[in-house]
Amino acid sequence: MSARGARRAVALVGASGYGRRHLDELLDLHRAGSIEVCAVVDTALPAGIGELAELAGLVAESGAHPYLGGDLAEALRSREPTTVVIATPPHTHAALAEQALAAGCSVYLEKPPVPLLADLHRLLERASGRRFEVGFQQTPAVVATVTDALLAHPLGAVERITGFGALQRPDSYYTRSRWAGRLELDGRAVFDGALFNPLAHVVHAALAIASSIDPAWALDSLEAQLGSVRAIQCDDLAAVGARSIDGPEVFAIGTTAADRVIEPSVLVVGERGRLRVRLRDLATTVSVDGEDPFELPPRAHGSALRAAVLDPHGPADPLLEAAAAEPFVRLVSAVVDTVGEPVALARDSLALHRDGERLVTLPGIARAIESAVDDGHLLTDGQVALGDSLRRTRLGEWNGRMARSYDDSVATIAGEVSS
Repeated sequence: MSARGARRAVALVGASGYGRRHLDELLDLHRAGSIEVCAVVDTALPAGIGELAELAGLVAESGAHPYLGGDLAEALRSREPTTVVIATPPHTHAALAEQALAAGCSVYLEKPPVPLLADLHRLLERASGRRFEVGFQQTPAVVATVTDALLAHPLGAVERITGFGALQRPDSYYTRSRWAGRLELDGRAVFDGALFNPLAHVVHAALAIASSIDPAWALDSLEAQLGSVRAIQCDDLAAVGARSIDGPEVFAIGTTAADRVIEPSVLVVGERGRLRVRLRDLATTVSVDGEDPFELPPRAHGSALRAAVLDPHGPADPLLEAAAAEPFVRLVSAVVDTVGEPVALARDSLALHRDGERLVTLPGIARAIESAVDDGHLLTDGQVALGDSLRRTRLGEWNGRMARSYDDSVATIAGEVSS
């Protein structure tokens, strides 16, 4: 491929879901003359004439003239992007990212990155110094907020960090595509559990905070509970406790079947107090020595996508570089390997109807999550009937070799790029 020099040519792979949000931001940058949107790739485009016309109109309004189609190889060959932004289903990430990295491009990969450690290690080897980031875009500001708060309001030794959230997702969320709610699809790992996709930000942020407090933090043992209210292959309720030989405990608890929404947040508990950060807007409250909680001045998130495409050959954000996603991928793989399929919870859960959508909720789950977060434990059977779902394991030298075999070859993914 020819030298790109100072070009900032961006190819977007996946034009729906997060991809559509990314497209809007990229087109704004294109209008400003900051980048060139050179390709929009989605396998749904050739078959979706109406969608293609709508997308073409949106792109034309920005003054961009990109490749529009479903063939990433053709886009790489004909348009020579400097950066490829990937916002597609999780089980397609590894193949697409490897293709882009092999072409010499920088890569911005939407979260969750890849299901398997083998995938991540292969991509890191392929990246070979190129800018390769994962879209955990909330983590840098959350870590900075926690770091500054602990400096200004010392809590003593940090004992635990919990990422948590309780979401409501309609039934259509799990029927929108073949991969939704799956552990695997066509032999490929998907791992679309509550904590590993919709609430992945709280898990990654909690792990990143632990590493910022103690750089020696490394997963040594875990306990996990996975349950499913819906008749899906993956979980829609999960609780995980992760421990390191050094550093604080890390917990993550969440659901997509909430009877009451709890916004995704992290709680940091120290010897003298605690602080809580809401991921959406970084709203932060601190309580020290038993005093009443107080709020800290508001902060704002930056745009990780903007930074990546404006400086494609520059250094990656240390918290977003793909190598920094390894603790997240390791934890996800270890939980799935240890627990496997979730326990089927009571199917007589409450069904709500809102705006024509059906939502299944688990009565009492929001209160149970709040109790577990406050007290620093997983869910108890008295709160939620999880039966014998609890699994504990020490990882030792576990290297990501899953007990169950998954197809990790770089295969053609036609028809599955749309997110």
